[in-house]
Amino acid sequence: HLTVPVEIFDSLDSTSLEAKRRAESGQVVPCWILARQQTAGYGRRGDGWESTRGNLHATRLFPLLPADPPASELSFVAAIAIAEAIEALAQTSTPQLKWPNDVYIDDAKICGLLPELIARASGRQYVALGVGLNIAVAPCLADRKTTRLANFLPGPVPTPEDVLDIVEGRFDRWLAEWRRDGFAPIAAAWTERAYGLGRMGWVVDAGPTISGVIEGLATDGALCLNDGGRIVMARAGSLRFNAPDA
Repeated sequence: HLTVPVEIFDSLDSTSLEAKRRAESGQVVPCWILARQQTAGYGRRGDGWESTRGNLHATRLFPLLPADPPASELSFVAAIAIAEAIEALAQTSTPQLKWPNDVYIDDAKICGLLPELIARASGRQYVALGVGLNIAVAPCLADRKTTRLANFLPGPVPTPEDVLDIVEGRFDRWLAEWRRDGFAPIAAAWTERAYGLGRMGWVVDAGPTISGVIEGLATDGALCLNDGGRIVMARAGSLRFNAPDA
């Protein structure tokens, strides 16, 4: 399934940092960078990301094409691909997608995504799409439940390389659809799997709190919430399901 090569490292500071170093140096060959262990993994807003052996820590580095839609939409493309890959491996689970860039199973986080845009002086733009997927180990996080793929498998636990192979097959297909048809089919497919659909949600950490009943994705990647009959859009921030402290 791999349509770009994968480079495997026993240990790196961060696969995303390695991807950015390559893009900034101009030495760019589209590829996956996979590390069995990271010493300085990070997530959205720079939060630390626990990187345990047996889990998938990888970044896909590739150029944006001149006619591509906005790169900010790629986390939604990748989330759908991750969900499909999990379903292919764990046929009893139903992954859901938590805005803006997490994958959940049974109310617990199993995967985080981090797309980063790298612009060079030449005008060329690259994407470093980071993926952190719990395969063998569910890290302990203070602010949320986590889970691991191994909990949902009928047989042996696959290697990160085997999981990445399936992820890339799905991502390549959705990437092609995104480039061909734009974001509308991505938004529809994402909304079908939306975590918290129909529930009250609060979007915080990006200015004034936005709240309402979650209705899905707009065609620009914003989260649509129904606030007493008025549709409000969240374009940045963190989604919570408990009212923030006054």
